[in-house]
Amino acid sequence: MTQTAPPDKLIRLRSSRDVVAAVPHLLGYRPRRSIVFLNTHADAQVSTLRVDLPEPAPPAIEKKLIASLVGMLCKVPEVSRVLVVVYAEGPFDAGGDVPRASFVRPLIGRLLDSGFVVHDALCVADDAWGAYDGHDAGIPHRLDELDETPLGADGDPVAADVAELAALPTVGHLARRAFDAAIDRAIAGSGAVRPILAAEQALALDAGTADSDELAAIVPVLLYPELRDAVLFTWAWGAQRGLELLDEAERIDAGEVGPGDDTIALDLMGLGDAEPPDHERVSRAIALMSRIAALAPDDVAHVALTVLGWLHWSQGRGSVASRLVDRARELDRSYGLAELLQTVLRQGHLPGWAYAMPGD
Repeated sequence: MTQTAPPDKLIRLRSSRDVVAAVPHLLGYRPRRSIVFLNTHADAQVSTLRVDLPEPAPPAIEKKLIASLVGMLCKVPEVSRVLVVVYAEGPFDAGGDVPRASFVRPLIGRLLDSGFVVHDALCVADDAWGAYDGHDAGIPHRLDELDETPLGADGDPVAADVAELAALPTVGHLARRAFDAAIDRAIAGSGAVRPILAAEQALALDAGTADSDELAAIVPVLLYPELRDAVLFTWAWGAQRGLELLDEAERIDAGEVGPGDDTIALDLMGLGDAEPPDHERVSRAIALMSRIAALAPDDVAHVALTVLGWLHWSQGRGSVASRLVDRARELDRSYGLAELLQTVLRQGHLPGWAYAMPGD
């Protein structure tokens, strides 16, 4: 799976050690079997692009994989230089060379041929870390050298792996029963639904302290695909975008907008011209939906997991989104948005805005 992080971190990379130590703080977890591209931009900003480390393959296949990776990196705008960190399993000096050197060195060559400035290429193995090139190529360094937090990353939480990042809060049986009853009350009293207002009210909640009825109020809205999409647009881009979605949906129903002119689905899947979602709003929505997904009964949980998966995907966290959407599909194979997202995720597709600089 692919993952990006926007260049909103101001981390100082003064050495190769800083580069490797920064990766978990930029991604939010400690990667395994991965290639991470750290892309530096103006004003010391750093963005990341993480992909799964491919299994060893014949040279012709690896050549195609390398071309695909470089093409993906070409989508990231205004990169001043690239640093590559490979996470490989096994000992650092297995086979007499740095792990996966036969794949990584041609990758570096292709990056250079494509006009990228490659500042460093490093590897983290199970017992040591080191460089693929330069004066200290192949020399192992102790992993405990990476424990010091790089300048600018202080306080960033780091999960052990993707599974921990995708984990839902722990809730008790009584809390789940109370939330189930609250959903029934919310559905019974929903009446005329105002999805934009409901979305904003839900976003204003403190997910950790809100009671069952406050959390459940958004559930009836999420059960209707058209209203759910309006909530997603509102959380990601603000109330005005949510209202625009509802207006376009009405015009589609009235036959005023044809299938080829429908921008809702394109923006929802990151294929349109939408700006990057508001990171702070989406982060609050993720906290909210994580709590709701943990509390929800199975007949509702697939909706909450899918919405949560879309929110993570909108932030470039494809690996996290994939785990959540897979869980949703296990609960309900017929849920349309989960099926669509799963297809998109298995193709390694990320929304176009995931590669864009904030404000571009």
